[in-house]
Amino acid sequence: MFVAELTGSVTILGKGLMVGLGMIGPAIGIGLVGNAFINAVGRNPEAAKFLGQALVIIGIIELMALLVFATLFII
Repeated sequence: MFVAELTGSVTILGKGLMVGLGMIGPAIGIGLVGNAFINAVGRNPEAAKFLGQALVIIGIIELMALLVFATLFII
């Protein structure tokens, strides 16, 4: 009985670590894309017309975070 309780606790801890560590990469990626876009607009204000492309890239990065979140329910 104690082993079953311990296994359940380890599973919850493992899922929490998986989501926590799995979201670090996409968060850093979104930050880097945002930083690059702001720097580009700061140097050349006409670069603001590329906001749509930056948002598409952010969407692709966010897809990786959603895959991590979906994997939580599969495991």
